[in-house]
Amino acid sequence: MTRTVHRVGPALVTACLAAASLSLGACGGFNITNTNQPTQTDLENHPTRSKLSAAATGIFSGARSDITGFIWQVGSMGREGINLSGNNQPDYQEPYFGPLSSTQFGGSEWTGRFANIRSINVYLDAAPKAPDLSPQEVSASQGFGKTMEALAFLYVIETRAALGAPVDVDRPVTAPPAPFVSEDSVYGFIIGLLDSAQTALQNANGTSFPFPIPPGFTGFDQPSTFLLFNRALKAKAEVLRATAGCGQPCFQAALATLPESFIDPTASSLGVGPEFDFSTASGDQQNGLAEPLDGTTFFADTFMLVHAQRQSGGAIDARVLAKTARATRVPLWTIPAVPLPGALKYTNYFTGGQPDLNHPIPIIRDEELILLRAEAEIGTGDLNNALTDINFIRTNSGHLPALSSGTWTSMSDAERINELLYERWFSLMWEQGTRWIDARRYNLLSTIEPGVPGGQVPQRMPIPQDECSARNLPTNCDPLGT
Repeated sequence: MTRTVHRVGPALVTACLAAASLSLGACGGFNITNTNQPTQTDLENHPTRSKLSAAATGIFSGARSDITGFIWQVGSMGREGINLSGNNQPDYQEPYFGPLSSTQFGGSEWTGRFANIRSINVYLDAAPKAPDLSPQEVSASQGFGKTMEALAFLYVIETRAALGAPVDVDRPVTAPPAPFVSEDSVYGFIIGLLDSAQTALQNANGTSFPFPIPPGFTGFDQPSTFLLFNRALKAKAEVLRATAGCGQPCFQAALATLPESFIDPTASSLGVGPEFDFSTASGDQQNGLAEPLDGTTFFADTFMLVHAQRQSGGAIDARVLAKTARATRVPLWTIPAVPLPGALKYTNYFTGGQPDLNHPIPIIRDEELILLRAEAEIGTGDLNNALTDINFIRTNSGHLPALSSGTWTSMSDAERINELLYERWFSLMWEQGTRWIDARRYNLLSTIEPGVPGGQVPQRMPIPQDECSARNLPTNCDPLGT
């Protein structure tokens, strides 16, 4: 069926119109003048190679638009980092004191993601109608679009969990808002998108993408290599779905999928993976997390120093040494609203010892794939291989002593999970909010320190208030009644 109008809900349309007036650039798929993308009507009714190429560039851009916010917001909920800017009230306070507002914090990782999903759906409808694309190029385009749509939904459900999310969003504007479905169903939808994308990428039969690929996807810039990224996302979705209730079958599915990804258990490959790239070029987006040591916005939470394990010689976990440095501002930066000292800065977006506004941000990399495999191995009872993978990360990334087989087998199930989550936290810190997401998945949010007097650790991000209102639900709604 040909669809000419698309909808994610009245709340999103309103938010994106507002965003356009502020030149936020998150909603390029709507009928709003945007120099980077064709209008929706033009793309749908008169698709061409050049228009689809511009739309694909907009999809890549939309995918990265919210990533710095994702890292600091979810990272602050997990006490990986602190926002001490004090200029975006109440966002910088809410992760510490709550409650999370459904009109402020609740818009994060929602509006921009669904705007990009809408743009992707327009693109997917338009691609088969372009007269100057070959059937193989259409397949390549569909594989790309569905993979990027799955990534957008992954960010949404990671932050909403049991609240679920709408997935049937490709509907006429006159239709009612899409219903919410369960967390498990959202993951199932993501996995279905990724499997459909796999088939499309395979059907490209060696052709190239009919659009330019950003530098961050170097090595994943052909349908055959982009498929490795697709399979990595599927393995991750299976593991996350396993802890959302699917259990061992999803862990087994992850183990079956990982060999099809770019997983490579060699020390030199741990940083390999597609990235969101940034640039200081005019009109492009900079990496806002790359801040100097005397900066006053983002800081590492010093609680990590309490949790960090020690190398054999007594030095702290090498991942802490590689990713952080003492703040140089004297006296230490503080704000009254969040009484935490700005003592430690993140340096993982530095180049040559200096903050780099061009520095890419990983989407998913080999180190995470190895740890996802370890988690799936624990989940299926393959403890020997799980220990091998965990020790590989411990010794190569953390420079920590390997765990002995005796120590590992004598651990309780809970202790083994704690060790896994430690490795994930320190390997992926300040990249994707891993500590909070993992603690929530394993019902361990109580193990995250509040950090401030009277503080609390949020259970999940709320649904934006406009989405609640559109469905006649109350403020801070729980659409599924969880």
